[in-house]
Amino acid sequence: MYDINRLERREELELLKKLRWKGFVYYMYDTEFSLEKFEEVKDTAESLNLKVFSGVKIRAEKVKELRKKIRKFRKKCHIVMVEGGNLKINREAVERHEVDILSTPELNRKDSGINHVLARLASEHRVAIEINFNELLHKDGYERARTINFFRRNLMLAKKYKAPVVICSDAKNIYEVKSLYDLRAFLNTLTEREFAKEILLYNKKICEFREYLSRKNVIRYGIEVVEE
Repeated sequence: MYDINRLERREELELLKKLRWKGFVYYMYDTEFSLEKFEEVKDTAESLNLKVFSGVKIRAEKVKELRKKIRKFRKKCHIVMVEGGNLKINREAVERHEVDILSTPELNRKDSGINHVLARLASEHRVAIEINFNELLHKDGYERARTINFFRRNLMLAKKYKAPVVICSDAKNIYEVKSLYDLRAFLNTLTEREFAKEILLYNKKICEFREYLSRKNVIRYGIEVVEE
């Protein structure tokens, strides 16, 4: 099972390993993206026998800006995430097969950020809708209850329209690291156990798919150059 987070220090990755994660996506925001930084994290992770994938989270205020950034980063990393919240950005993200994950679609909204149209588009283009545990962790009272309701609604729509879903700790330090069992238990309070099980597997599926496409002999999915 793979997490998505911003952990980079050795003690943080040692805890990740201790909590039985097999690997993770280490992401940076588009304004700070550095392959050199990823290689440093990769060296530490691999010394602990953790599989690590590179990711970028794109922030954009306008659709044109988002399209430009997607083109810029698609070939530079494994996983392309788009920070949601703006409904136009949410829609553009789920309409593009170059995007892997729509992150925090409910961010700063009074609704969940996903409707039946966006859920159908996410299914069609295989863009995963994110359940971000860290967003919940830093809320309390009414805001926490409302976020949980948003998660439940998005899960209901995703299941109905067969859109992919991912869950992540989005941990930024050692105190925010969660175990696979913590996230599974949380998901079980939001949706059916079988659907929760599918969600837990999807991070790995995305990573393996993008890793396959990044091979030099792969032109596109299903088309490979084979040396005789």
